Amino acid sequence: HSMSDARITRLAALKRKVEYRKWQIETGRLISEIQRLDDRIGQVDALKAIYQNHLEKPALTARELVGIRIINMHLNDRRDLDMNRLQLLAEERQRLMTMLAAKKREVDMLEDETKRLKRSEAEEKLEKLQSLLPARRL
Repeated sequence: HSMSDARITRLAALKRKVEYRKWQIETGRLISEIQRLDDRIGQVDALKAIYQNHLEKPALTARELVGIRIINMHLNDRRDLDMNRLQLLAEERQRLMTMLAAKKREVDMLEDETKRLKRSEAEEKLEKLQSLLPARRL
């Protein structure tokens, strides 16, 4: 006895749902990584401001000046790396969100189709049962 169309469709929907959840988790990871980078860029900016402020103080020794310049250079490098990575991740997030929406539509479509098939299979069963019953005499 073969599987009904409704069951096959329901299994397909479940499979798609599992896929969809996996992509949701992946997107969640990406979003928290973006948040982490964003926070770090903010911290680097705050540090840069502190050192900038320090540079404006009178009576800095040449050594302090060079030290601050070097630190600033490193902070700029860190910030550039983070900004580039952030941009890549933001594009990736956009791609994932589009894909998630498509997967969600697939799941919804299959679930609707499952309901429709279950209904029509139930109606067919009912018709079969009714055809087996003797016709009522008037």
